[in-house]
Amino acid sequence: MTSEFYSSNRKRLMEKLEEGSMVLLYSGIAPVKSHDQDMCPFSVNRNFYYMTGIDTQNVWLLMTKTGRGVGESLFIDEPDEYTIKWNGKMLTREEASRRSGLAESKVHYMQELDSYVVSPLSRLVTGAVNVYFSFDRLSMNAAPTRAEEYARTIREKFPMVQIRNIARDIASLRSVKTPEELDCLRRAGDVTIEALRHMLQSARPGEYEYQWQADYEHYVARQGLRHGFETIAASGENAVMLHYSDNNCVAKDGTLLLVDLGAEYKYYSADVSRTFPVGGKFTDRQKELFTIVREAMDVAKEKMRPGIETKESNQAVVDFYKKALRTAKLINDDSDVSKYYYHGVSHSLGLDTHDPCDRTVYEPGMVITCEPGLYVAEEGIGIRLENDILVTEGAAEDLIGDRLLRIEEIEALMAR
Repeated sequence: MTSEFYSSNRKRLMEKLEEGSMVLLYSGIAPVKSHDQDMCPFSVNRNFYYMTGIDTQNVWLLMTKTGRGVGESLFIDEPDEYTIKWNGKMLTREEASRRSGLAESKVHYMQELDSYVVSPLSRLVTGAVNVYFSFDRLSMNAAPTRAEEYARTIREKFPMVQIRNIARDIASLRSVKTPEELDCLRRAGDVTIEALRHMLQSARPGEYEYQWQADYEHYVARQGLRHGFETIAASGENAVMLHYSDNNCVAKDGTLLLVDLGAEYKYYSADVSRTFPVGGKFTDRQKELFTIVREAMDVAKEKMRPGIETKESNQAVVDFYKKALRTAKLINDDSDVSKYYYHGVSHSLGLDTHDPCDRTVYEPGMVITCEPGLYVAEEGIGIRLENDILVTEGAAEDLIGDRLLRIEEIEALMAR
């Protein structure tokens, strides 16, 4: 990504807001593991990154919109020799300017943040009256974030201002991907498939699920990429649990291994699911159920076109399963489909594996997953197949394609 990409994102966001607005976005800070301070990896807040291109912890972006126009400032930690000796290079004003596209004169040190925030808030007639943060709380009991704490401080000191959430406005921008973002997603998908091929040629029946996982993740690391989320490698009956990630059981010959994983390139994550026969050959029953799920992918993908409501793709899978699962002798009543298929077929994809999206109708430029599954606990079989789909003006474009979706290809690749 170029700095122009991030400058454009900031411009588009501020165009959405009324005069008298202030936006404060925080990059985040690495968690502390027990007593090991500064030893945990840092993962940047994706809304902040989308606006700045900076993936350094403890950085604030401040934007204001008044009658005089839009103002932008970054606040970073001032580099010091002691920290650099222990933890490595620190973000400089020059580097922050280069990445974000802000002028170097607009990059300040952290101790100046409060004064830049207070100045417009103390002149409410012409300054900011709505202060926006990106609030991403998913649980009532989660620890307060620094953004939440700073918002609380502002509310206490300036009770006349309105604290608002900017997350939905940013989600609206992130919902439609640019060509640069699509290039990142394609690269992430390609490496994911390459790593899976490596895994299939390396792992063996009788090895633990975590050993299959290790073969996949080793290849991804060798390509210089990271993982968008915790790898799922679920064999046999473990595969009926959607987010199983213990990965500590033996993958036995004759069972299936369901993997749900994705390489991450420049913070854009692929999300791919595949199901493989541990011993290299599908049984007739496994082939039958695998084929049903494969056909369900096509049914869902056909609904991923502009103007169609997003919920229709999942309903299409349910309607398909009402017939297919009768043929497979799994159900006698349509209402029993939910016993074997108990999740949605799609979610948005991008900087987050479950990218925020404010669309209820498919629109060109959206990237979503297509991931039907079947989970037959009584037979110890879980099958999920997942690709990443780009909505276009016409038929959807599958960014992953049929790679490792054909039974013949999988068995040939796994031939011992």
